[in-house]
Amino acid sequence: MEGQELPYVLIDCIGGKHGVYEDHVEFLEKHFHLISMKEYLENKKPLSEKIRAIYMWYHKPVINEELLQSLPNLKIVASSGVGIDHLDLHLLSSYGVKVANTPFAVSTDTADFGMALMLASSRRLVEGN
Repeated sequence: MEGQELPYVLIDCIGGKHGVYEDHVEFLEKHFHLISMKEYLENKKPLSEKIRAIYMWYHKPVINEELLQSLPNLKIVASSGVGIDHLDLHLLSSYGVKVANTPFAVSTDTADFGMALMLASSRRLVEGN
């Protein structure tokens, strides 16, 4: 994206319990201008027009009508998790905002672990521990 300004993306924070993993930030910053929720709230007026996306990590930042009204150019909410039950799809749709998630991110691992648990149970492996 040489010669172009990177798209602005709202995140909750970097690091901590609900923040984007610090080792992911370097990659993300090659493609996006990351704005933390704290930075956004401190500079709402100049940033509100620039933010095009919200990247959710551990269901944060919380998206409500007040936030959506303050982001007139928001196009997409990208949720890092499998489910979307933490999102108000009707509300997002009413603002013309698309939603993306990772529905198959852990399907294989979950199936493998389920099979391992059934095998351990059928062979009574835990009792031998």
